[in-house]
Amino acid sequence: MKTGVICLCALACIAMILVAGCTSGTGSNGTAAGTTVPSSAAGAAGQVAVDQDRVISLTNGTYSFNASIDQIFATVLPSGSHEVDIFVRVTDTGTTPLQLQWYSTLTNAKGSSFGGIGVSHGGYGSETPPLGPGQPASGRDYVTIVTDQDYQALKNGATLTVNFFTEPLDNQAPVRFSATWTLDPADFT
Repeated sequence: MKTGVICLCALACIAMILVAGCTSGTGSNGTAAGTTVPSSAAGAAGQVAVDQDRVISLTNGTYSFNASIDQIFATVLPSGSHEVDIFVRVTDTGTTPLQLQWYSTLTNAKGSSFGGIGVSHGGYGSETPPLGPGQPASGRDYVTIVTDQDYQALKNGATLTVNFFTEPLDNQAPVRFSATWTLDPADFT
């Protein structure tokens, strides 16, 4: 009896981890502009990213939201570094209120990555206010690229990976989501 209870508890823990775990996937570049791509088709490691004009639906058993890129532009700082501003729009598409924090990572065609968790936006990333069902919000994150050579490599191909984390509401554990877009080289001219 004791062994059965322990096995049942272990299975319940595994199920909770799977439900609350990272939700990501890979998308198809063949969908029409503005098409929503489900998270089972958007951005897991080693899989094809979706075009930057696509909306990605991210969901798990508790949370559901759409994410899209509003705008990307770069400026040259007085130091000569390039600051790439990334505006992401999210909309709560579920029935559970949520608040998100996210960090952006740019990866060039050479495989060099810039930004990331605890690095983009000076380590703070971006975040939304608490959102109710149907509510949208946009936030600015930025990534600093120190050398001109690394910045110029973005013109040869780049991806943007955004790691989203739910901010704990009502004592729930944070949940991680990930989405990856292929960027237009014209964003880096």
